[in-house]
Amino acid sequence: MKKQEDIVQFFKFIVIGVLNTIISLSVLYIFTEFFHIYYLISAVFSFLFAVTNSFIFNKIWTFKEKIYEDTSKKYIKFMIISVIALLVNLSLLYSLTEFFHLYYLVSQIIAIALSFWINFLGNKLWTFR
Repeated sequence: MKKQEDIVQFFKFIVIGVLNTIISLSVLYIFTEFFHIYYLISAVFSFLFAVTNSFIFNKIWTFKEKIYEDTSKKYIKFMIISVIALLVNLSLLYSLTEFFHLYYLVSQIIAIALSFWINFLGNKLWTFR
């Protein structure tokens, strides 16, 4: 039964991840293209929007916790994992864009894919265990 619950959690995490990817890419694009903010700074803003959404939905839906249960401690753990993932994400985004000359949105999609695994494993094993 535990294995089935893990699979369900993983797929819920994917659904929320897809939603957050759309949010993140949208904010990144809008801030970069319309507000002319440097893409790495825009990526930080997009991260903040997406990570807050991610915490709320993963806490309630994926890991089935009440929003008021131990929220501040878990949010701190969630943010620590998220900041680690962000640093990996920004490093990869910068490297792929500047050194490999990929379009910044393509670089971000690749970076998000790696960050996804850091977030899922970190939060499953530490934040919401």
